[in-house]
Amino acid sequence: MKSFIDSFFQLFYPNYCLSCNKPIFNNKNILCEECYSQLGFTYFATYIENPLYEKFIGQANIEYAFALCYFYKGGILQHCLHALKYQGRKDVGIYFGKLIGNELINIYPHIDVIIPIPLHPKKEKIRGYNQAEMIAKGINQVLNVPINTNDVLRTKFTETQTKKSKWERYDNLNGVFAIKNTQKFANKHLLIVDDVITTGATTVSLIELFQNIPNVKISVACVGTPDKI
Repeated sequence: MKSFIDSFFQLFYPNYCLSCNKPIFNNKNILCEECYSQLGFTYFATYIENPLYEKFIGQANIEYAFALCYFYKGGILQHCLHALKYQGRKDVGIYFGKLIGNELINIYPHIDVIIPIPLHPKKEKIRGYNQAEMIAKGINQVLNVPINTNDVLRTKFTETQTKKSKWERYDNLNGVFAIKNTQKFANKHLLIVDDVITTGATTVSLIELFQNIPNVKISVACVGTPDKI
């Protein structure tokens, strides 16, 4: 009965594709089938030594790295992530988080904790939420792995990284993160989550804080990464 009512309601009150604005007769989707097919999936989950993993070689010791899609300027994914970050569309983060979770569920080894890249409290107050946490919530709904947002902090307010060079990004992120209780992460496999990873500077800056914790393992997941990393 409920599915009939839902279908009837969607017939008259459909969702609209976030990219092309065509009606979608499924309230669980944010993109129509055509726009979804143009997202540019990486299929990185099918091989460990993928281009994103190779980005971290020599910079950080990680187990796995995964990006769901390639990120193109002006593309559908950029439009979606802009809505997530600046238009209050938390559902976009959860949607992509679920897609990531479905890719990882049968491939990644056991993950103990999901850690979204933290925002500075000032920036989170302005935005109303942390977009990486929304993505983590979507992953959590699939993998049923707890999210930790209390013990990893962003203590330094940084300028946007977009127009900075690789080395300027690293300098800008010096001392930006802190961990409250390092022993809480001992013997754990952590999945660090962000929306887009470009040079990897932000992620590496956070990973460095975990390097001396006993038996900690780190993996990385994001929604998008440039096709030329």
